[in-house]
Amino acid sequence: MARVVVDVMPKPEILDPQGKAVTGALARLGFAGMSVRQGKRFELEVEGEVTEERLAEVRRAAETLLANTVIETFDVRVEPAPASAAEDNDAEDNDAEDNDGADDNAAEESTADENEAESAEEAELTAQAG
Repeated sequence: MARVVVDVMPKPEILDPQGKAVTGALARLGFAGMSVRQGKRFELEVEGEVTEERLAEVRRAAETLLANTVIETFDVRVEPAPASAAEDNDAEDNDAEDNDGADDNAAEESTADENEAESAEEAELTAQAG
């Protein structure tokens, strides 16, 4: 299977309040001289070979559903698959079978910490944008 990526961005003349909020947050955190425009990324797993006809079909899908072409632009590209992706998946499956649950608990704690940090950041951005 091949991966096709569709990047969707607001057109330059369209206001981007989310990008402005992130730009302001970066400046407050000490990351000066950066300007952000926020978009969307879609990853499509395409069966079979990616031909020009298949890419044209993905472009039609992007134009029809993934992007609002009145206010957004999009770019379609094929992303190379990692050479060892199948080997990595097999190794992960084997590790999961050997796991006694300790890794799961650590991962859940890490995810909870990340969610808490993201919630705090979202609250700050909402307060700034509002």
